[in-house]
Amino acid sequence: MSEHDTWLKKTLADILGEDRGLPDYTIQRLRGFQPEDLAELRLNERDAAMGALKRVAHQSRNTRQATKTEDGQRVPPWVDGDIDWGLRAAKSALEAIPAGERSQKANELLAACTCPAATGPNPGIDGGSHAYEDPKPALDRPDPYRPENPLPY
Repeated sequence: MSEHDTWLKKTLADILGEDRGLPDYTIQRLRGFQPEDLAELRLNERDAAMGALKRVAHQSRNTRQATKTEDGQRVPPWVDGDIDWGLRAAKSALEAIPAGERSQKANELLAACTCPAATGPNPGIDGGSHAYEDPKPALDRPDPYRPENPLPY
């Protein structure tokens, strides 16, 4: 494991408050981050992003069923999706800071971020031409079961 991977795992464990260690796959989505990315953020930006990542990743993890540990606690294992939702929340937390009050580093990170939004009208949409369309109310959507609108698969 490289020094960068070790730094990522330690930093993520610190953010999540995880003292049991993290699986290697949890840092896959974080490989683009460097130590200077956190160091150059303002304190309020760092606290907002890290707090959101921790809160939402824990919410994502805790919604899954888990097996009981030896001491009777139910702690699900971390999965890639937990980290993904945490990153989306961190992005939203940085976006919530008014543009005129954001640091240059926060703006650079937001511009480079490829993860979809965690909040807003279309949470979880992965960019592309449909990402900016207004969501249609359920009653206005075509019925997928009508013969003139066959399913796409």
